Parts: sequence; C-alpha cells; structure tokens
Amino acid sequence: MANTDALGLWNIAEADPDFLAVVDPEHNQLTFGELAALTNRISRGLQAAGLGKGDQVTTLLPNCFEQLALCLAAYQSGLYVTTINWHFVGAEINYIVNDAETKAFIVHERFAEEAVKALDGCVVPGENRFRVGGPVEGFRPFDELVAAHTGDRPDPEQLATGSFMFYTSGTTGRPKGVRRALDSRPPDEASSTAGMLLMLFGSKPHDGNVQITQAPLYHTAVNNWTTMSLHLGHTVVLMDRWTAEGALERIERYRVTSSHMVPTMFNRLLQLPDEVRSGYDVSSLRAMVHAAAPCPIETKR
Repeated sequence: MANTDALGLWNIAEADPDFLAVVDPEHNQLTFGELAALTNRISRGLQAAGLGKGDQVTTLLPNCFEQLALCLAAYQSGLYVTTINWHFVGAEINYIVNDAETKAFIVHERFAEEAVKALDGCVVPGENRFRVGGPVEGFRPFDELVAAHTGDRPDPEQLATGSFMFYTSGTTGRPKGVRRALDSRPPDEASSTAGMLLMLFGSKPHDGNVQITQAPLYHTAVNNWTTMSLHLGHTVVLMDRWTAEGALERIERYRVTSSHMVPTMFNRLLQLPDEVRSGYDVSSLRAMVHAAAPCPIETKR
C-alpha cells in the first residue's frame, strides 16, 4: 500500500515514488516515480516538437508503457490524444490521423504494415512520426522523442489539462471525433478528482487496490478506467492478448482487486474447466464492473 494519501499521478509520484504503478503484459514494472518521469520526458519531447495547448497526438499502440504514458503526458500538457483501434487498416488509420489534425503520430512495430499504408497523404510531418520497437518505414525511433529530455516536471506555465478525443464507431457514416472543451483547472488539481467515478463502485483511493486492464486501451471506458485507477493510487496490471486463464494467472500473481470487463469475458471465464478455474486463488477480488452489453444475473453470480 502506498505511503501517502495524495491523489493524482504526479502528486503520488512526488510523495511515494517507489510505489508500484504499472505492470506491462511481459511483467515489466514501473513505479509511480518512473512512470511520472516517462510522462515528463514525453511532454518535453512533444513541446520541443512544436506541440502546444490544444494540439493533437494520435497513437497506434498496444497496451504498453508508452501507450499509457503518452495519454498521461497529453493530459498534463493540454493536448488532445486519440488512441486508434489497431484492427484498422491503413485507409481507416489515415482518415482518423488527418481528421484529428494530428501533430504527432506514434505507432508500434507490430502494426507497421498498416501504419506505413496510412502515410499516404498523411498530414503529420515526417519529423513528428515515431515508432515504438523495431524499424517502421517513415517513422523515427521513439527514443528520439524522449532521450534528450529530463524526467523533471515541465515548468508550471507549460502545464495544462488535456483530454482524450475518442472517435465514434462510424455505424452511420465515417467515425467522428468527440472533441470536448479542455478543463481549465491545472492538471494536478484535475487529476486529483479524476477517479471519482470509480468511487461510486466502492473503489477507494489507495487501500491496496490493484486494477487489471484486460481490454485494449483504444477503448474509451478501458482507457479512462485505467488512468483513473492510477490517479487514485492503484497499481495497474496491463494485459495485451487476453485469455481467460491468463487473466486468472495475473489476478493471483498480483493480488488484483478490481477490473472493468465485458460480459463475453465473464462467459469465457465460466467456460474454463472447473479444475482450471479452481487452480487459481482469486480471493483478492473485491469488485468486477461490466459494461458494453447487458449481462444476465446468473452469469454475474
């Protein structure tokens, strides 16, 4: 449990920098201090790349440290951030990148083929395209965005509260970006109240809570739930390619207390053989919240 009552990522990082913040799908770990430093380097890198309040960052990334840190960096830099569904093909990616008026575009080597296709007519200047992992034609190494910058917090006058800009599903036409007015409060103040929604479900700040993120961070609710958990001082465990048994293994290993799921995940967990389900200790769980579709009462029970 964290040795602080502070709320908001950067406040927690200052008060208890060694407390565990995030576990990635390969079980690598970042403390709150390390995560805050990464967000600060990204913020400084984006500012050096010419981005200012109200500008747009767009990502095509799996659940990884960089995806989460980019969202948080945008949040403290007054930027809008859009996380693209990595099942999209090049033309679909290109449409969102251009429609959002993207100023910096970050992709992962895993999605290289479609990312390269998306560059045809792309509005993002070449120097502001970055890739995480191995080579992707037309993209610079992510390290070139962050390596030259300190992990110290940017100056107060460079801080402003940003926002996600998620896109609709496009069932009645092309997807539409939902661009909300930016919060006028400083990011530390805004982040200290960002987790209030979770508290409606009985999730308290700190309190030994561990949140497992089982779906892609390009989903609106999943990304919000994950970042809100961090702002409440919860440890977050990221999954990438979800499997029912993989979820149980992580729940046991990291003593997970809560998650945000869809009913299909519940059904797949229940479809596991009894001997598999009973082989994992899930007694740490306190709450499972579901969304996206109705869920029968018998499934919940």
